[in-house]
Parts: sequence; structure tokens; C-alpha cells
Amino acid sequence: MYNTISVYHKPNGRVLWITGLSGAGKSTVALAVQRKLFLRDITPLILDGDQVREAINDPQWGYDRESRLRGSYRYARLAAMAAYQGLFVIVPTISLFHEVHAWNRDNIPGYYEVFLECDESIRRKRDPKALYQAHDAGEHINMSGLDQRVELPNKPDLTICNNLNETSIPAVANTILCNMLEDTCV
Repeated sequence: MYNTISVYHKPNGRVLWITGLSGAGKSTVALAVQRKLFLRDITPLILDGDQVREAINDPQWGYDRESRLRGSYRYARLAAMAAYQGLFVIVPTISLFHEVHAWNRDNIPGYYEVFLECDESIRRKRDPKALYQAHDAGEHINMSGLDQRVELPNKPDLTICNNLNETSIPAVANTILCNMLEDTCV
């Protein structure tokens, strides 16, 4: 798709797509991966789902299923565009749609998908945005995995159980990079 703009096409771009439910640790793991990449003199672009949503500032971009699907394609297209320019892109996002995962595999160079599994009890304890608390108080907040059905990845490149505490995050980042880059660990 974006490779038709040959002036921008560099063959070594990569996209690390980190997906999971709210509270699974996607953003935390993305930052840990970023730190590991800095050790290799690689400065990745992080397209964090929440930050991209805030930057685009589209009042029509809601949390209903259709808006989430459109948003997931926004993340995917931005990541593809950056990867075709040779960047290493990290995308921590819920984006649990089979069609988006399939599009990513077909259109993004160096695409690698990580699914962070995490028990609901742990996600509830973390609850960084107080979403579980709001849901439990009876608010209908269109929360993926509670108010909205999700499509867990069919064939992620790597599945990691992220039920451990913060001290395990560097090990999780190391596991991701060792598997994604298929070389010596950092």
C-alpha cells in the first residue's frame, strides 16, 4: 500500500503491535521495549493508542465498536506509513479485531504481533484509567472485553502472560525482542 511511494520506502522498517485488554500492561511493556532498543541505538516511534487518539482529537472518534474499528485502522495505517520509511514502530493498543490483524499482516513490513494475556483480577487491580471501577459502578462505558465483545488474536507471533508485577516488565520486553529480532538478547 504505502510502498508505492518509492521515495520513502526503506526496507528495514518494523512494527511491533502490542495488543491486549485494558490494564494488561501494553503501554508499560512498550516503554520497556523502547528502553531495550535504545541500547541498540534504535530510537523507535511509539504510537500509543491513547496518545494517538488524543493527538488526532476527533470528536467523532468514540468508544463504540465501529469507532474503535476505524481507530484501529488509523493506528495500522500510521504504523505502515512509518515502517515504509524505515522506522521501528511500537503500537500498544487494544485494537482486538481480526480484520485489522489480517490487514496488518498483509500491509505492514516487519509486522510482529504480541498478545498480552492478563487475568481480569490483575487488570482490575491495575485499572490505570479507573475503567473497571466505572463499569462496576454501573456505567456503560463501551469497555472492550466487558461491554463490548473482542476478537482475541487468532495467531499472534507471541503470547505473553503478564500477570506479574512491575519488576518482571524488563524480562517481558527482553522476551519480545529476542523472539521478534531472532538474535541475541539485549
